[in-house]
Amino acid sequence: MRVVIKVGGSVLSDGPDSSPWMREIQTFVAEGHQLAIVHGGGPAISESLRQTQTPIQFYQGQRVTTPEVLGHVIRILRGEMNALLVHALNRQGITAIGLSGMDGAFMVARHLPPKELGYVGYISDVKADLLDQLWTLGFVPVIAPLAPNDDHTEILNCNGDGVAEAVARHIQADLLVFYTDRGGLRTSPDPDAKIVAHLTQDEIGTWIDQGKATEGMIPKLQAAQRALQGGVKQVLIGAFYDEGEGTTRIV
Repeated sequence: MRVVIKVGGSVLSDGPDSSPWMREIQTFVAEGHQLAIVHGGGPAISESLRQTQTPIQFYQGQRVTTPEVLGHVIRILRGEMNALLVHALNRQGITAIGLSGMDGAFMVARHLPPKELGYVGYISDVKADLLDQLWTLGFVPVIAPLAPNDDHTEILNCNGDGVAEAVARHIQADLLVFYTDRGGLRTSPDPDAKIVAHLTQDEIGTWIDQGKATEGMIPKLQAAQRALQGGVKQVLIGAFYDEGEGTTRIV
């Protein structure tokens, strides 16, 4: 089975060695699935900006990425988060290799409007054959959400959920998992609300329009819809093996 799992920056900050998300990855690998991991790093980026007193701005839910902010984003995502995650996986006996869109021109991005966002992009192309080659050699790719533009004159900061969706769509994944440690979609923004066990892609727009999805859940639902429309067979929000507080399956 071809699997893409997105692990957010807030989850990664919990420490890797005995964490539930590490056990999730270990089980996918142990069962012989072709796995690609996409990671985030939002909290670490914000902390880096605070330490240097660099303004933190968001526009329509996306981080405004000025040239100064982009330097922090590249350093944190590719230089720190990616390296530390690869190191942690290797320590657990998983042969991981770090990637971003710039490595081997693996991914290409285009500017995400409006222009006020700055150096923010969405993935327009993925070299699926590079992942095939890495899997053949026994590697687990660990992907940082950064990519160059079409003519390789700029590096763009990309939403991790969108990167995971684009990778899953281009490799025609059997499963896309947006891993969370708090379970899946809930019946309301109340953190104590019940988990929605099943959702169809046709219901996603209604959930968003009715305000039932929290701000952080909206990009996951939108990415899930694009993935399913693009041929991905199943999307989970939560976990595949250890459902914990509950997982939402979207088909």
